[in-house]
Amino acid sequence: MLSGCSLSLFNNYKTIPVSASSKPDSYSWFSGDTGRYLFQSSIDIFRNNFSGLLFIKPLEASHRILFITEMGIKIFDMEIFRNGNPKVHYCLEAVNRKSVTKTLGKDLSLMIFSVAENDKVKMMQERSTAKKVIRSKDCNGTRFCSISEKTGKVEELISTGALTKKLNIKFYSESKAEPDSIILSHYNLKLNIHLVKLDEN
Repeated sequence: MLSGCSLSLFNNYKTIPVSASSKPDSYSWFSGDTGRYLFQSSIDIFRNNFSGLLFIKPLEASHRILFITEMGIKIFDMEIFRNGNPKVHYCLEAVNRKSVTKTLGKDLSLMIFSVAENDKVKMMQERSTAKKVIRSKDCNGTRFCSISEKTGKVEELISTGALTKKLNIKFYSESKAEPDSIILSHYNLKLNIHLVKLDEN
């Protein structure tokens, strides 16, 4: 559904009021009241491919994200904040470049904090199907979030630049609790992430 230049995507949409009871975090899959999230992960970072486990731990004002390989080698350990650059606690030397950690941190921030928390939030609704899309903007740029009618959560996010799309994040789930899988893919960079939820029980 969400394809083409960012503004031309929504010619068939009308702006509707944002509900006063709807908070940005209510659309996110990663709330602070869950102990942690665990995913089987595959990450392509330019010429490197890593597979292993990704842990996401909600903290009071941030989310700590740890990625280790199946052999127990730590690839990165980051702390993600809603507004601002990520705090890199550790990054494997092979991928420890400022441009890489900055992009990776931004991608993970968009995944966790999908809708911006400010007054630049606009709700749009498709005229024929009543499908809702939230447009928001902050230090991580402009993004469009398609909201699932089944779960009430973000099912697809597109981050855009001035004229082009930069990042696509798709969330797949059969319930309202946690995403079953997530795919992050760049349009112009070889930096892609595939996450599949693991049941620790």
